[in-house]
Amino acid sequence: MGLLDKWVESLDYQYEVLASCTRYKSPRSTCQRCLEVCEHNAITFENNHPLIERDKCIECGNCIAACPVQAVAGIFPKRTVIQNKLLISTDSLPTVKEMLILFKKGVREIIYEDSSLTGTLKERVEEVNLILNQLGEETFFVLNNAFEKTEEVYSRREIFSLWKRESQSFMKQVTPANWRFNHKQLDVTKFYPSYQFTNISLNPDKCTLCKACELLCEKKCFSKLETTFSIAAQSCSSCRLCEDICPENAIRVEEHISAVKEIHYPIYKKQCSICREQFETLREHEEQCVSCTKRKGFLSF
Repeated sequence: MGLLDKWVESLDYQYEVLASCTRYKSPRSTCQRCLEVCEHNAITFENNHPLIERDKCIECGNCIAACPVQAVAGIFPKRTVIQNKLLISTDSLPTVKEMLILFKKGVREIIYEDSSLTGTLKERVEEVNLILNQLGEETFFVLNNAFEKTEEVYSRREIFSLWKRESQSFMKQVTPANWRFNHKQLDVTKFYPSYQFTNISLNPDKCTLCKACELLCEKKCFSKLETTFSIAAQSCSSCRLCEDICPENAIRVEEHISAVKEIHYPIYKKQCSICREQFETLREHEEQCVSCTKRKGFLSF
């Protein structure tokens, strides 16, 4: 294939699931957000991995917005913004994530003309406004009227680039599609740094400091240092991989909006009363290392 042929082919790059998907990182992952939101049954699972059937996919972008670790790569369809007003067409409603980021771009009003959207749109806006209230922000206004078609057209890719607010030309027709992927800009937590959207709780009576959560967390919410084990949930997008892979079932993830906070658990350095080896624990009065505790439990069984 010649250089020109490769260039032309790259202009029409289709959606794909990346290796950063939690199901690629661990067979114990139970995430199926992309499957749940796909209205065209274009996503299936093969060997625990999500696959996009390209003959069914219409590239609506719902799977991109739903993925908690931004592992679905692709380009969103266009949105129409008129003087900081979002025009809703009959094609599809913006997702909650998208509307929260649109709000940070300065959009405050939503305009629609199709009366068939009234009920569904109202529910979506109410959901978003409830979240905005919890985030200490203003809310969206919804209008149902005609307007002068003096349009500024933004793709969703542009919506999520606050520092390119004034730019209208992004060379869409001449740039390879895989260079224009916007999936990594759909992390809503980056737009609200003073809040966290999830609560991560740890049961220190069960945790063995195996570090599986720290090693596999895409958002780096866990950190084991010399004297403390810390949890910072601000960047957590609720993929629940930590909950799925914890061998001791010591972690719980709950979607809940609150002010940013970090939790620090002290690490105690001990000498095992059985094998005499040094070990670390979150339990101040623990006297046996994990291996000896499990061996003892196995023998007693």
